[in-house]
Amino acid sequence: MPGGMRVVLAPVPEHPDAIGLVDGMPLKFEGRTPFVGGRPVEHADIAEHLADAVEAAASALWGSDYTNALARVSDLNRRTVTRDRFARNGLPMWLLGLLGRAAAAPAPRAMGYLLLAATELVDRGPYSQGGAVTRTHPRDRDALGVLAREGFDEALALVHGARDARERPMPKNDAT
Repeated sequence: MPGGMRVVLAPVPEHPDAIGLVDGMPLKFEGRTPFVGGRPVEHADIAEHLADAVEAAASALWGSDYTNALARVSDLNRRTVTRDRFARNGLPMWLLGLLGRAAAAPAPRAMGYLLLAATELVDRGPYSQGGAVTRTHPRDRDALGVLAREGFDEALALVHGARDARERPMPKNDAT
């Protein structure tokens, strides 16, 4: 692989099992082995370029200080999602796919906040089990989705209300 290769984490509609592209060729994984354009490559040959792609996607979602958000959303140890560690060891394919899909959203930073909000609801929301950070039981996921949509609609209404109020002329105080 050439030294100046470009790796991008993004959905590849023609290759649904790909997690991105390497110089325009689909990037897939079988186990821990990366495949570029259908050919196996050594992780070491793409590691730094893949780490750049992870950093670009995570930064689009959460800014340059993405480590805590990435650890929270992925439920992986914070150290596991630091650049030096994932450059050396890689990340799970499911997480690379999540990053690519989320960063490809029309408003990546908003998607990053939505991922954190969803994580909070899943881990600590009204359908989580117990007081510690636990997961929402699968039977409660539909109800949690309804709650999330209602919460998002309420958040939009609050923001629109505040912006509308800010734009209205202020009434003069008769006492002044």
